[in-house]
Amino acid sequence: MRTARDKRLINGMIIAIAAVLAVVVLSIWQYRRIQDTGGIIRHTNQVLFKTDEVLNEMMQYQLNVKNFLLTGRSDLLTGRTELADTARDAVAAAAAEERTSEGTADIRSDSAVVGQVRNARLISSGISALKTLTADNPGQQLRIDTLSRYAEKEREVLEEAVRLGRSGNREGMSSLVATEASTGYFNQIQAIIARMQAEERRLLDLRRQANQRKALELQWVLWSLIAVVAILALVIFRWIQLDLDREKIARERLGRFNQELEREVQLQTANLQASEDKYKTLFYKSPLPKWIYDESTMRFLEVNETAIRTYGYSQEEFQQMTIMDIRPEEDKPRLAVDVEDVRRNPGIYKESQWRHLKRDGQLIDVEIIAHPIDFGGRKARMVVVNDITERNRYDRELRQLNDDLARRADELAASNAELERFAYIASHDLQEPLRMVSSFLQLLQKRYSGQMDAKADQYIHYAVDGAERMKALIMDLLEYSRVGTGKEGFGWVDTAAVMSEVGEIFREKIVAARARIEIGGLPTVWGDKVQLTQLLQNLLSNALKYHSDEPPLIRIRAEGENGRWLFAVEDNGIGIDPLFFEKIFIIFQRLHNRNDYSGTGIGLAVCKKIVERHGGKIWVESDQHSGSTFYFTINKKS
Repeated sequence: MRTARDKRLINGMIIAIAAVLAVVVLSIWQYRRIQDTGGIIRHTNQVLFKTDEVLNEMMQYQLNVKNFLLTGRSDLLTGRTELADTARDAVAAAAAEERTSEGTADIRSDSAVVGQVRNARLISSGISALKTLTADNPGQQLRIDTLSRYAEKEREVLEEAVRLGRSGNREGMSSLVATEASTGYFNQIQAIIARMQAEERRLLDLRRQANQRKALELQWVLWSLIAVVAILALVIFRWIQLDLDREKIARERLGRFNQELEREVQLQTANLQASEDKYKTLFYKSPLPKWIYDESTMRFLEVNETAIRTYGYSQEEFQQMTIMDIRPEEDKPRLAVDVEDVRRNPGIYKESQWRHLKRDGQLIDVEIIAHPIDFGGRKARMVVVNDITERNRYDRELRQLNDDLARRADELAASNAELERFAYIASHDLQEPLRMVSSFLQLLQKRYSGQMDAKADQYIHYAVDGAERMKALIMDLLEYSRVGTGKEGFGWVDTAAVMSEVGEIFREKIVAARARIEIGGLPTVWGDKVQLTQLLQNLLSNALKYHSDEPPLIRIRAEGENGRWLFAVEDNGIGIDPLFFEKIFIIFQRLHNRNDYSGTGIGLAVCKKIVERHGGKIWVESDQHSGSTFYFTINKKS
């Protein structure tokens, strides 16, 4: 026992030393991080200082130039900076190569030019130093490049102003200074430096916060070191004493655990019994037939009351049977395959439909769900049965009704096609004898006009007019029969372009009636272009024909709604009595005397047939005072 305690004591000492070393290493690492952050903060302060220095140099440069321009004193261009004496010789040597525009004086002795060059060098040097200091910041590098360009432009402006001032061109100098003020290079320079300083101050705040955070972390590390040492000392001191008490506590705990385990076993036994009772209730009292069968022998092991009532077998009879005994002979091979599949995959759930044989010989259609269970140590399966005999009967009747409906639809389609062919052939064949009657009547009218009495001329006129009207009716009937029901000629149709073509067709009528046509946005739809053209042509023709005393105003528009396009053709014509809203779409139905308005009464019937071919419907809203609006829909292609 003492040997074990000694080992634990040694292990505790090793852990304590390792913890102290870890904390010391962590403290050193944290201290170096604080030093690194301090260097970054000093670097940021250098950048801020250098930006102030560059801005001051530029402000001094600008001030020196403006003082010179105001006073004319060249010595004011030299300025006062700490680098003036050291830079003067180098600047003067560089300026010795330049000459004034008049070529009459040597710049080496001109302190004004020396001051300009020195200021420019100092500014350029400051910008270069800034670029070096911010080499790790791409955003600042871009701002410094922009600053350099503006500084160069500012220097060029100021040098030009000095040159003009020294040459006595005060007007040019004033104009240049005014231009510079409006251009605002120095304002741009100040704005760029302000953005650079704002960025550096932001970085400075972040780095100070990081430095403070790391310093705080270092404090916590040091306090943690002290706490760890104190805790480890206390742990080592208390470890032996606690170890002595551990065995006693363990023995007491073991005794309590045994008592709790005994109580838990009793509780689980009671719960298991309750669960078994609940399971039996759910199984035996279920409204659906249920049974359990042995996977190896296929014998029924348990059957609930509903199964006994449904199938007519007693509990004892079921337990003497297998699941094969409730199948008709023709289904047993399929059941054998299914049972073999279950044996190969014992854990699967099965859901399938079967036919079951009741005790009285009646066959029922069932839907079963089977899943594996353990029944008294046996591999078994529980089956839940749902009688679907009535549902299948309804399904069969529904399929029969659908087949009958489809057959009747085919018969109706064939009948409609036959009627259309008959109308086409009849109207086509009627034209030839009618054409002969009309021709001979016209010859009779032309040759004997004035040779017979007025009554005879009137009769001939009636006969010719009737033949012409009959010809028009036949042509309209032929046109109506040509509107098919299929969609072979369908494609994308721009109804705006179609409406433009229809407008060209009726141009003369529109001008003659002094009509005004307003066309809203029209969509591209899926349909038959020829028939859509005929549809819009008929509706526009009616709007022009049935106008009132006022000049016709016709509005054509469309909008999308609920998977379809809704078109509207609105006019301010004579209107339609609501009693005749349905009649106008019936073939050859007219509301007006043919002497008042020409036509055969087939136009709107054709419109209705075209719209229905495109899967839509057509209707009219009107009264006899404010005109009519014809609406029709065309389904959008899904």
